[in-house]
Amino acid sequence: MAQAITITLPNTLYKQLEQMAALSQQPAEAIVAQSLAHSLPPLLEEIPRRYQADVYPLLRMSDAELQREARRTFPTKDWAEYEILLDKRRNASLTPEEQSRLETLRREADVLTFRRSYAAVLLKRRGYRLPAPQELKLPA
Repeated sequence: MAQAITITLPNTLYKQLEQMAALSQQPAEAIVAQSLAHSLPPLLEEIPRRYQADVYPLLRMSDAELQREARRTFPTKDWAEYEILLDKRRNASLTPEEQSRLETLRREADVLTFRRSYAAVLLKRRGYRLPAPQELKLPA
């Protein structure tokens, strides 16, 4: 089901819309719908519920804050501890304290991953170029 909405556009933007519609041989409404589909940030409902509260604040961040967020890395010391605990769990059982610490580190890594990814999506939608995979600093 489609919904109708009335908006007022500046003349220059309306002329661009008309030209794009003519060039693509599509109605102006289709061009607007496609543009909105590509420019609106993905809904937080697409992120697992347990991480939504961690990601929601990014919607209010400035471009500079989002860029810092997209570049954040998991602390090397925590990453090393996480890997040690995973290895230990594969070869033996963890103490309750170790299991709790592993779950905490896993959650922190997941939150960081969701926040970085969402920051990158928001930046791309704001017109920024995303770094190529080889440009990203990954944990050693």
